[in-house]
Amino acid sequence: MKSAPFILALLACGLTACATRPDSSRYVSLGPKRGYYVIEPGSPLQDKLGYGLAPVHDTASPLHRGYGSDVIAFRFNRAGALTTPPAYLAQLGPDRSITWRLASMVQGTTTWSEVQRTFAAGNQRLPQPDGGLLVYHEVPVYNALEDSFSTNGCR
Repeated sequence: MKSAPFILALLACGLTACATRPDSSRYVSLGPKRGYYVIEPGSPLQDKLGYGLAPVHDTASPLHRGYGSDVIAFRFNRAGALTTPPAYLAQLGPDRSITWRLASMVQGTTTWSEVQRTFAAGNQRLPQPDGGLLVYHEVPVYNALEDSFSTNGCR
């Protein structure tokens, strides 16, 4: 049957299209020098902004099924002021309480100490070549759907 390879190729393309979903990463503008990024972990925007090594922990991890962490990334200059919009790397979608806090931050004005007061401890700090600081703040998340897979014996 000569059409079998064509049908298999068409089926493979169809399955690939179903497996990929559009990337919803975006910038949320709130006015001059105000706004934040919402980034899906693994998005091309994550690498473009320089957050490729953000410590996101996937809720689908076989060792900790259902439990993981999102990350909020901040860049500060030598003086400790926010230099770029914060980035929220969110697995399950952005949490409103976090985006509300991010909305209060202003580039060039918000300081590292203000961020520490706004978000609980648990930050990772990485000195930058320009003397600035890249800070990752992990936010615990729970995905009950992932956890249900492990408790039902589905893996």
